[in-house]
Amino acid sequence: MFTPAPAELRYKTYPLRIILDGVTLYNLGYSLPAVAAKLKSRHGYKISPSTLASWMTEHRELTTYSRLRPQLRHLFPPTKTIRRLKLYHRQVYSFAYHRPKLALLRESRQHARLAPLADFLERVPNDCPHELFRESSRASQIPNFINRNHLIIVEKENFATRTAALIVPTVGDNRLRHEALQRFMLANDSVTVAVEIPIWLTAADIDALEVEYGVSLLPQGHNVLTGHIDFLQVRNGAVHILDYKPDARTNKPIAQLTLYALALTRLAGLRLFDIKCAWFNEEQYCEFFPRSLLAHARPRGGDEAGH
Repeated sequence: MFTPAPAELRYKTYPLRIILDGVTLYNLGYSLPAVAAKLKSRHGYKISPSTLASWMTEHRELTTYSRLRPQLRHLFPPTKTIRRLKLYHRQVYSFAYHRPKLALLRESRQHARLAPLADFLERVPNDCPHELFRESSRASQIPNFINRNHLIIVEKENFATRTAALIVPTVGDNRLRHEALQRFMLANDSVTVAVEIPIWLTAADIDALEVEYGVSLLPQGHNVLTGHIDFLQVRNGAVHILDYKPDARTNKPIAQLTLYALALTRLAGLRLFDIKCAWFNEEQYCEFFPRSLLAHARPRGGDEAGH
């Protein structure tokens, strides 16, 4: 099995970025001959379908969508498998969701209670209140509002870390690495359903959440909160909110991810019980349960814990 270590790349006939482009095109639903034609047009390489097939086999551990491809590829043509939308929210965000994965989510018995997430993602192009993102407080800049004494963080290495280790070295421009990783995971793994998802909390939402959990989410004078979730995954009976942090060892976006989880309870009607949060890079994946964190913030007997 190919190991995405720099020393290995020297022995490849084709650049790794070409190989990964071919794998992605195939998982979007193109046939092997169609992938070969597209790679010839894009990159000038003449690659046989048998070589392409060997690439799929070589990278099947991280491209788990290939197992779902036969049953889902008939739902949408390759050009419509992923719905993309540019969001001009102070800077440009590339919101996208995977349409066949959302269809599968709605049919899954294990994830039936999470199906409202699919409805929310499909509503974003029409319902996102873009005007709120111009002057609002950003989730990534909110001061810590929770007591971390009860926080349990699980550190591990998983598909996200291995995928980042594969993709990030292929992108020369640091500014493009984030989006390259999002594009690859959305097209090729079986669990990432959307990327760069906008979230927003109005004053009424914030008031309700502050009362429910006994926390103070925003500084005085602020009444709207917005943000963008890097990755949304559905797996093992839960929704996973992921944030890619190159400096994951020192940059711990715990409050930011918790806000994202709270926003999904309001926007998508999810239960906090069904949400996990994590941040990761090529070396580590750090996961926590926002419900456990906020359970300790609830006021008890007049004790305004968390304020």
